[in-house]
Amino acid sequence: MPDGANTLTLTIRKRPWWFWALAGLWMLLEVLFLQTAFASARESEYRAAAISWIAVAVLAAAGVLVWFLQGRLRTAVARSTDGISRSL
Repeated sequence: MPDGANTLTLTIRKRPWWFWALAGLWMLLEVLFLQTAFASARESEYRAAAISWIAVAVLAAAGVLVWFLQGRLRTAVARSTDGISRSL
């Protein structure tokens, strides 16, 4: 390539083991709260069902937020120049 040409460098990073452990814990909690919500509603325990549904919703929202922020952080690092990252 001639000098001064625009180049694009891609780096692929492997996620650490603790990320997968936390993702597994998050998924386990989602399943447990979902099971509790269905079982409580079936037994006409509406307060317990409501609490479980709220826990499912909060955990799902937290998962979406983490997924969104990870994408934003990767984009910010990829767009940075000269090793200086821009603030989000």
